[in-house]
Amino acid sequence: MSEIQFLNVDLELESKQDISVLVADLKKNAMVLHYDKDEYRQLARIEAAGDISTPDKAINHLCELIESCSRNALKQWLSCSRRTFDIGFESGTSPKCFNQALHADTLLRISAIGAGMEITIYPIDK
Repeated sequence: MSEIQFLNVDLELESKQDISVLVADLKKNAMVLHYDKDEYRQLARIEAAGDISTPDKAINHLCELIESCSRNALKQWLSCSRRTFDIGFESGTSPKCFNQALHADTLLRISAIGAGMEITIYPIDK
């Protein structure tokens, strides 16, 4: 029987401008899962490093990293057309009811830095 579980939070970034300084700043204390550039845009997917057990903790950790970035990195942050915290869960058959909360302060923090949020649910691995 497969259990529903929180997997991680990815910070997804997209910009028509250069975001290399932002990615480099975040890379110091997070994992860069993906960073790609072409002539039209730059994309990055960043994940909090370490053992983070809840979406709330992961988002707050990533917010701390963003808030501590250099001035140039923050300018690049503002240039992003996509700044999204993607909360990932693996689906399952138990428990019967599963939930994970985000505190009001976390939601305010997400809004204050101009980010959004989405949820991804991955199917059961068979």
